[in-house]
Amino acid sequence: MKGDKSVSDIKWVGSPNHMDGRNGYAISHITLHIMVGYLTGTDSVFQRAGGASAHYGIGGNGEIHQYVSESDGSWSDANFASNNSTVSIEHEGGMAGVPCTRACMDASARLCAEIARRQGWGRLWHDGRNGNVWLHREIPGTDHYGCPDKAVNGLDVNYVINKANEILGGNDMTSAGDVWNYGIGAEGTPGKDNQPAWVRLSWIHKDTARLYALLSRTDDAGLKDGTNGDIYTRVCYIDKRVREMNATLTAQAAAIEALSKSLGADPDTIAKAVQDAVKAKLDALEINITATSKNDEETK
Repeated sequence: MKGDKSVSDIKWVGSPNHMDGRNGYAISHITLHIMVGYLTGTDSVFQRAGGASAHYGIGGNGEIHQYVSESDGSWSDANFASNNSTVSIEHEGGMAGVPCTRACMDASARLCAEIARRQGWGRLWHDGRNGNVWLHREIPGTDHYGCPDKAVNGLDVNYVINKANEILGGNDMTSAGDVWNYGIGAEGTPGKDNQPAWVRLSWIHKDTARLYALLSRTDDAGLKDGTNGDIYTRVCYIDKRVREMNATLTAQAAAIEALSKSLGADPDTIAKAVQDAVKAKLDALEINITATSKNDEETK
């Protein structure tokens, strides 16, 4: 079957190397692989009868090829049970001179999110073979001990999973995702400031007191939009705006409470009560009230 796609522009290539069905197994996980080469070479290998296969392959420009229907097991993991219960994804890269690009990983995240939706998984996580994302090197029977993340130019597994979960959560990576990955360079270097926040938080000085001090900051360094400065300033900026929004909601609740307590009074009393409550909480909040007096009711 060639219709397993919701991600746009998946090209069906096909491979003769697959199970017919899944031998009674249900899909329980996604297996991530690295090609140790290019997408064109993987196309050629997977079309050669008697060899290997995967369900999908992703190139350096984000192009996605499909080799096996998700209704069939692929010959990908060197393990019968896993072959029958996985959706396997190969990624271009994994050797000197062949990077695993951001475009490739972004496409993988979108594909992983779509697979998760088809399976009814609310989120993706990797925890050895306890999660619903497995790494090829962790599966019994394999001899690909660097696949997919420990090879030269390997796959950034955490990036793919985190971005897929952002997509599953309905976030297009223009807010929370930007903060979480703020500061990453095109070529992130371990232990350097061009690593994303989720990496930097794990190694910053290995100083717990320092880490808590940074995370407990409440200032925004006077920035107007929080887009300049380091990741901690950006997080503090967003935290400050969230607290301001909470203050607005509190002011609205106070105004409603004041209005309800004033029911039955004349319009001037109601307006004065609301005005005082709002001004005490948030001067910028404005509420317009239309009230009907008892005299008005009597003339109807």
